[in-house]
Amino acid sequence: MGRYRLRPRTRMRVIHKLAIGITVLSTAGIASYFVFIGGSSKTTDSTAGSSNMMIGYESDMGEVLIKYNWEEGQVGKAMMGPDAIYHSRTAACTQGGADNSLGLSPGLNGQPLNFTIPAVREMNLGGIDLSMDYRLSEKNCELISRGSGFTLGVKNGYLTVALNAKTSNKKTIKVNEATRYAIPADDEFRTYRFLFDPVKGKAELFVDGITVWTKDTEEKSVLAWKDEEPIIVGRNMIGDGTGKAYIDNLILKATRQLSELPVTLLSFQAAAENEYVMVSWYTASEAEIDSFILEKSKDAKTFEEIGRVAAKGAPETLTAYALVDKTPVPGVAYYRLRPSNKPLTSITISLIGYKYRGTGKDIQLSDIAPQGESSK
Repeated sequence: MGRYRLRPRTRMRVIHKLAIGITVLSTAGIASYFVFIGGSSKTTDSTAGSSNMMIGYESDMGEVLIKYNWEEGQVGKAMMGPDAIYHSRTAACTQGGADNSLGLSPGLNGQPLNFTIPAVREMNLGGIDLSMDYRLSEKNCELISRGSGFTLGVKNGYLTVALNAKTSNKKTIKVNEATRYAIPADDEFRTYRFLFDPVKGKAELFVDGITVWTKDTEEKSVLAWKDEEPIIVGRNMIGDGTGKAYIDNLILKATRQLSELPVTLLSFQAAAENEYVMVSWYTASEAEIDSFILEKSKDAKTFEEIGRVAAKGAPETLTAYALVDKTPVPGVAYYRLRPSNKPLTSITISLIGYKYRGTGKDIQLSDIAPQGESSK
């Protein structure tokens, strides 16, 4: 474990030598935040000594941050993420939601729903992917909004989108448009999904999976909203006074992040060391990283933390790290890295597929002293 400050020419020679040793290192892998190196799904045998073969691990739809379906009959209770901090007194979980389940109703006496979800850090990534099942409640209301930075609403029966996006050169782009999609007044639930991709700077609106509106801002743009602002569902939504459910299956997911490069990862390797596996990596540059978390999985889907290392790098600094897996199990395992203070979202994570044969010795692996620094 260590940090080395090198002259520019010397640093480039070292980095070049490291790059040669990484057989599947791509230019995109160096230039992105934990973007996978290579696309191979092969694993490396422990007898080979080390692994540089990566496979891509990317959540297809993004990590779910917030989810409500009101099936438990509690208005403010979330299935995932924070519970609501406010809603109208008349709001109720009512039979007749999507698929004949319970759904959310503004109630009987015409009070605005104003279902308020507190801000969480993971919502402030610059993009958003949200969806909800909805049927027409009234001709004018706000379905989902967050401060003055974003509103998905209904005006004269048509879907509307208002948002502020900030470009990479700090210019603000304002969008306020009525779409050509009129919500059918047929009492049927449909799935409305809004997606803003900060990498492309593109906003899209879908109804039952069909695109009904798109808007291009600029590449590498982020939604310009305040971190502390809550999300409000059904602002000014009062319904028709019958107490019917108008909203169901509210889901908010993370999107891709901009490649602002908090880490430039050069190498990520695993190697058999006696009765344990040594995992090591090099970074060429770091910014605002508290520590690295090493995680392991048997199926490349469900991961558990096996250790942490305090980050010591800095911009333009070559830094080496290592952590020990003291309890390897013979067979295939997958290792991945993530920074402790950065949310894990639908970005591609560096992932090693590694096959450990073991030594056959009958020992207590937990008694082996780890090498490298770890808080575990």
